[in-house]
Amino acid sequence: MSSSNRRSRTESAATPPAPASLGDYIRRQRELANISLRKLAEQSGVSAVVLKEIESGLRHPSQTLLQSLAAALRLSAETLYLQAGVLDPQGIEEAPAVREIKRDPHLTGRQRDILTEIYSAFRTNNRRRPES
Repeated sequence: MSSSNRRSRTESAATPPAPASLGDYIRRQRELANISLRKLAEQSGVSAVVLKEIESGLRHPSQTLLQSLAAALRLSAETLYLQAGVLDPQGIEEAPAVREIKRDPHLTGRQRDILTEIYSAFRTNNRRRPES
């Protein structure tokens, strides 16, 4: 093997290409976790046919499916929401309300995630409404 082949393989392994779509991202996460499509279907409760359609870009998953997939892939639902365009990548973590939620010692991690998701959904919904 020539050194240029070795170098290009090493470079591509070190910096995988950015996923072009949500389906690509989910497939990449599944592959990195070394989980088969069938196993992910079992773990998430989403049929293998639907998973294949999502990974192929033929279907856009609902937030409920994203939550199931995130849990099975051991990712935060917020990560998949960002990839799906459900959450605004700018500003949500800097919002004072989210900072306070994250700091509250009386909440579990899951409760913090849920409150952050609800807060983000309100912000998204309010952005879509025309101002009166």
